Amino acid sequence: MNLSRKAAIVVLIVILVGGSATAGLYLLSRAPGQSRPLPPGCVKPPGGFLIIASNLGYNDSITHGAPQKTWPIITVKQGQTVDIVVCNIDVQAHGFQITHYSDSSEVTLEPGQVLKVPPFVADRAGSFQIYCEIFCSIHIYMQSGQLLVTPA
Repeated sequence: MNLSRKAAIVVLIVILVGGSATAGLYLLSRAPGQSRPLPPGCVKPPGGFLIIASNLGYNDSITHGAPQKTWPIITVKQGQTVDIVVCNIDVQAHGFQITHYSDSSEVTLEPGQVLKVPPFVADRAGSFQIYCEIFCSIHIYMQSGQLLVTPA
């Protein structure tokens, strides 16, 4: 067997193994009825909001019509302090960002991780996207959240 044929076989094996691993992770993350317990510290803060990242998106956004329909929606008044806890109960990593308020650095939540978003004041009225910046098998369903800040 010549060298170029061996190299082609090695490349083919690498592609097949990588594709199988990607497909397996996708299927595992989409398993129907999959229920993982909430990790320690995954509790709604008093007067705040709890976001659960799972194989169904943020707070089951897939079942709420995402990405065509906005979900989840957090509504606050301008000047209000916003307190959010995000929990990842999926088998893959996800991110959490809010345009204007927490989009300056990439946030990664590994499976089972809890993020206590530093409280912030909703200083600008308007609609701000809640989204995941980390590509995953359900990425499109984690792009349509909304922080709605109504004028004071």
